[in-house]
Amino acid sequence: MNEQPQYYRARLQVLEQLLSSGKNDDKTQVLNRNGMFTHEQNEAELIRNAPKQTNAAFSFTELTRFNTWFAMHPEKVCGKEVVTTSREFPIKVSGTKEDIIRTIKQTMPTNELELEALSLELELELLKL
Repeated sequence: MNEQPQYYRARLQVLEQLLSSGKNDDKTQVLNRNGMFTHEQNEAELIRNAPKQTNAAFSFTELTRFNTWFAMHPEKVCGKEVVTTSREFPIKVSGTKEDIIRTIKQTMPTNELELEALSLELELELLKL
């Protein structure tokens, strides 16, 4: 998956255009609203054809809109995203206990010095609040 801000900004723009067009059925609209593309919507082609985007840092809104953060960090998802028939929750993560353990082990530092440094960083952030 591409980690460049330009790619994810283009993805946001494509999803916004799909939602504002009103041409899709309700199920497709719900999936798009949740940051997913259907098989009929060629995600790679749509994003490739989108206008060039800026490389600036993401705002909080950009990161949290349309599932962008999880698209940028698929290694943080403990399982596979599955499309459901639920209108309210059209996407679920299907995984096992082993998926959760593997994800935590992959994303957490194992070195004690790294853990101590992370702990101190978090403590400083909390003190700023």
